[in-house]
Amino acid sequence: MQDTELFADQLGNIENLVSLTVGQYTMGSLILMVSYGAHFAFVLYFLMTSLQLAPRYRIVPIMSAIVMVSAGLSLLREFNAWEQSYEFVEGMYQPLAENSTFTNAYRYGNWTITVPILLTQLPLAFGLLRPELHVRAARMCIPALLMIWTGLVGQFGETGNYLRLNVWGVISTIFFVWLIIEVRGVISRAIAMGPAELAAWPKNIWWFFLAFWGLYPIAYALPQLGHTGDIVVIRQLLYSIADVFSKLVYGIILSRYVLRRSALEGYKPAIEALSRTPVDLSMSKNGGAGYGDGDR
Repeated sequence: MQDTELFADQLGNIENLVSLTVGQYTMGSLILMVSYGAHFAFVLYFLMTSLQLAPRYRIVPIMSAIVMVSAGLSLLREFNAWEQSYEFVEGMYQPLAENSTFTNAYRYGNWTITVPILLTQLPLAFGLLRPELHVRAARMCIPALLMIWTGLVGQFGETGNYLRLNVWGVISTIFFVWLIIEVRGVISRAIAMGPAELAAWPKNIWWFFLAFWGLYPIAYALPQLGHTGDIVVIRQLLYSIADVFSKLVYGIILSRYVLRRSALEGYKPAIEALSRTPVDLSMSKNGGAGYGDGDR
């Protein structure tokens, strides 16, 4: 490992400053491997799910499949950078192996692609009509992109005196609050316009959004607790949990929601898919009408 003290503030991310034990390095590798593997594994699931939906809703899981491919490739790149930038020397994994550096910037690049897609899925799934759909999507995507790009600038300041990290972190958080307000507006419209039988779904999606998108700023700020191997691993874990839940699990939830909307609107493949469980048998008998409380 090179002497990094003289240029520590130029190395961007703390992974380039911290030596890892075998356990910490292996755990980081596993976290990243499971993350990209999980995204790739669900591409076919979302494509097959789209076949059960009414035509107007098929785009929702198809968009999730696109997100899975994009996120999987980004996380695979992150995994490769992790593997290349550490070298086993005297019982520890040392950073800057063969002058290779690790960066979390690849995540921000991927979020620039996937976050607008994830947000656009909301008004599509909730059945908002043009031009409101376009307006609502734009109003969410603008603060989301500003949040990502300002966070990208700030995250290169983890290895200095944290001024850059915190200043740009505050700016990014302002855009995050703006985004939350816009998402709440879409959720409110979904509750007001959507089927009464499914009113609980957008409410639950709102809390889901807050819980898992809220992990990102925690992971962003974590380096200030110390440049240790545990902090490095915990941050990769938080980022990966947030990615899996805000992309993969979120996509499953929206796909199940539009499946129920399709069934309520009388689309037979959706009714048949839901009536495979006893609680939904009444749907196949009533042509989709009277979808009950048992599957909220």
